Amino acid sequence: MHTARIATFALLLSTTLMTTGGVDARGNGAQSRPRTGQATCNYPESDADALEILSNYYPGYWWDHTDLTIVVQAHPSATSAQLAAIDDAIDTWSDVLLDCFDGLITLTNVTGSKRRAADIVLHFVPTAGGVVFGGYALCGDHKCPNILVRSDLPPSLDREPYTPEYIGWVTLHELGHALGLGHATNLLESTDLMGYGWPDLGDPVLSQCDVDALAFVFAWALAGGDTPYPPADGPFVCG
Repeated sequence: MHTARIATFALLLSTTLMTTGGVDARGNGAQSRPRTGQATCNYPESDADALEILSNYYPGYWWDHTDLTIVVQAHPSATSAQLAAIDDAIDTWSDVLLDCFDGLITLTNVTGSKRRAADIVLHFVPTAGGVVFGGYALCGDHKCPNILVRSDLPPSLDREPYTPEYIGWVTLHELGHALGLGHATNLLESTDLMGYGWPDLGDPVLSQCDVDALAFVFAWALAGGDTPYPPADGPFVCG
């Protein structure tokens, strides 16, 4: 049994509020093909040099099953637009996994069901985080019970709350961590979804590198084996 170790990954606050654009989450020409050990889709290229693999730093921070579930626990003050943005982000990752892994790796939103527990729990708390982060993923040994996403900035910053669009971007980023992806190694310069260059340098891109890195993380499943094993050493080099 692994000894659970906890890792926190924060998406730092941006002083730029976004009102246009969107995550470039779908490429052209995606096709379903037999399992090859690689992703079976074609998504936009990344400007990330490489992506860190979180299990390399935190033992147990990888999934030993592929039918992942997620539940959203939202503050009563959450608006319908904010909740829709979070749900859309979950749906985006769910669709990407289906497109790229032929149903082998899935992410199912079980919010509102009678299921007793979920693999990933996302908390939307508008005023959490102070001036430190817009979101973070607190994960451990084969579980991720605490993703936190916020919207309202401290009054001292004199800024409007995050738009639903930006909340969706933060959710996409934190779900990338929950699945096992670390940050881009050229963190501040990259507009890859797992970078910090967005939104100042452009909209975030859910890229082919993100998908290929997930294939690296879930190599045990793509190889068709019955015995899960942790990912190899990273970082995963893009391109």
